[in-house]
Amino acid sequence: MSAKTLLPTFAVAVSHMAVQATATAYPADYIVEHILKLSNYVINLAGSSILFGKPELDLYSPSLNTLFDRLQKKQLGPSLLPPGFLTAERIHARIYLRSDQEATGRPLADYVDLYYALVARMQEMRQLLNLRINSGFNIATQLVCEGGPSIAEFHNSLSEYWDVLNNPSCGKALDDAIREARVQALRDELAWQVESDNMSVEDALEQLKQLNSIDVYSGISGLNFVQDWAPTMVGAYLEQKYRHILSLEKEEATVKARQERRQAKVKITREVLPGAPATQKVSDRRRARAARKAAHDASTKARIEADHQCLPKEQASMQYSPEYLAELHPGRHHEEHSAAICKQNIANEDDMLMLLEWQIKTQRVSEYSGYLRARASQESQRAVQSTQGSVTDSFVSSFSSTLPLGGNGGVFHQLDMDYSQYMQF
Repeated sequence: MSAKTLLPTFAVAVSHMAVQATATAYPADYIVEHILKLSNYVINLAGSSILFGKPELDLYSPSLNTLFDRLQKKQLGPSLLPPGFLTAERIHARIYLRSDQEATGRPLADYVDLYYALVARMQEMRQLLNLRINSGFNIATQLVCEGGPSIAEFHNSLSEYWDVLNNPSCGKALDDAIREARVQALRDELAWQVESDNMSVEDALEQLKQLNSIDVYSGISGLNFVQDWAPTMVGAYLEQKYRHILSLEKEEATVKARQERRQAKVKITREVLPGAPATQKVSDRRRARAARKAAHDASTKARIEADHQCLPKEQASMQYSPEYLAELHPGRHHEEHSAAICKQNIANEDDMLMLLEWQIKTQRVSEYSGYLRARASQESQRAVQSTQGSVTDSFVSSFSSTLPLGGNGGVFHQLDMDYSQYMQF
């Protein structure tokens, strides 16, 4: 096979007419064995090769990986009942149901969605390989992955499995299995309606007779024949089918993970060291917190004092004068009296420590507030003085421009002229 020779297409996919024309069907265990074996092989090969892109890691997307894992975990797919029988409560309750059988022993109807995903994945892989060969990135003799088959050998294996899965006998077995599963779901629904007193026994028996008739059975939808579907169309069909159940499972997993994180956080918070009482650990945490706050307050006070040293001596002394403190903190005597009363009611060391922290914080805020107000007052005075000077200069310059020029080109002034009356505002 030359470098530019593309991989041949697969055989024609099974059709509805071919299934109706055949009289034989493959055994269910034979089809299940091929579906499981090929799905596992394709998933592992795609995960170890770089030719097919990154593997699908979304657990809540109905990809081949997700559907294969759901079968292994005994999870159920969407209900086979018509939409009119389904409610939000019943759809939500289905996500907790599990099959009592292993993957190899489950009914063939449970493999129909995996069959769709597998057939679409086979088509997609052949298209990707042809695209790489046509673009010159690979040739058919190159290995799909390290230690794996070549591209040509892998395509031959896919073609053999494709012929088995698209044989009319395989299609007939899957079509009959899905029809029987839908009829059985309706029978179970009728029995549940009778048990819930929502339907009489006579009405249920009449409905069962209609289900067993040939006309009703032939009208029940069976296998979806995807011979003309692109892989993206198959993916869209599965997305629509699994949209509700996967969305509910994702929400449930999110809530469960949030609760587990919250419980772990509470457990760590309440965890007590071996041999140490809980009260002692709480007291130790308070002392450690108080020590950190004291260190922070000391560093903040040092920075404030350093800033105060940069101020003029008169301004720094003004901030600590009795008149300034009385103006800045009105009612200070009432606060001191209240503090004295509170000190008398303190009964333990922790409360005393908390009060000391509060006093240090209050003193720090007061000192820093005084510092900021003093600086703001000083800057305001400078701004007013500079504004007055600029206004005076502009007035004099504008007034002088209207005077006649002297002999030397300057402004003519009389020595005994008084300009103060023109500078009043």
